[in-house]
Amino acid sequence: MVEADAPRKARQRAAPLPTPLEPLARMVPALAEAIGPNCEVILHDLARLPNSIVAIGGNLTGRSVGGPITDFGLEQIRQSNDGADMVGYAAQTRDGRRLRSSTMFVRDAGGNVVGCLCINMDVTGLLEISEAARHLAAVATTAHISAGAAGQDAGAPPGKRETFPLTVEELAVRAVKEATEAVGVPVALMRKDHKREVVRVLDEHGLFLIRDGVEYVAAALSISRYTIYNYLAEINGEAAGRNGRRRRVTMRVLPGMDKQEAATNRKAARVRPKEGK
Repeated sequence: MVEADAPRKARQRAAPLPTPLEPLARMVPALAEAIGPNCEVILHDLARLPNSIVAIGGNLTGRSVGGPITDFGLEQIRQSNDGADMVGYAAQTRDGRRLRSSTMFVRDAGGNVVGCLCINMDVTGLLEISEAARHLAAVATTAHISAGAAGQDAGAPPGKRETFPLTVEELAVRAVKEATEAVGVPVALMRKDHKREVVRVLDEHGLFLIRDGVEYVAAALSISRYTIYNYLAEINGEAAGRNGRRRRVTMRVLPGMDKQEAATNRKAARVRPKEGK
């Protein structure tokens, strides 16, 4: 299971919030109420990954305190070196409502990102009105009809939508499913290069930032976790050769990972067993 155990969750709930997050946690419910009933405001403490939600106001995505961060949020934390804020991107709830979402990173006195404040607004009704007005005001063309039939968003950028898993296991299942589908080969028929590509995609999407992410992927791909560490080392070495510098390595001491676990991961990464299929 990828879900953290109950004692660990209890310790996380009891742990004090970082100083920059304390006033925001008190403001979250009032901020959601001030914006309106079609709004949800969530505060994440990144030291508690993956179950990082510490305050929530409103209810659009069905999540609660102690719930996990989204796949999109993990990817942005993994990819963003400067923690640039993201405002007004498209997202979608499990029941199909369309959201306008924003994520603002919170830093401590040293400039380190310690949390993020997320605001989700249900704009389904506004978009329906906008699309109806566009169709009434514009001359229909084949392109418009095709886009409408395909259910595409007018002006929406290509790429996947952010989703809102209720558990860490659901987040991991979805990430692995998308990565294996992108490779286009069933797991049972995958060779080493296929499995390594799945690991590369999942690393880029931040899945290995969550506790037990390596173990889950190893089970899904029918390989050992040591093999995954080897793949990550190879991928990092190739990136260093292309860029002239080493990119950030996932197998570091992450928020929520104790020192013993981090030491075990580093030791495992140095072991290079003979690779099979």
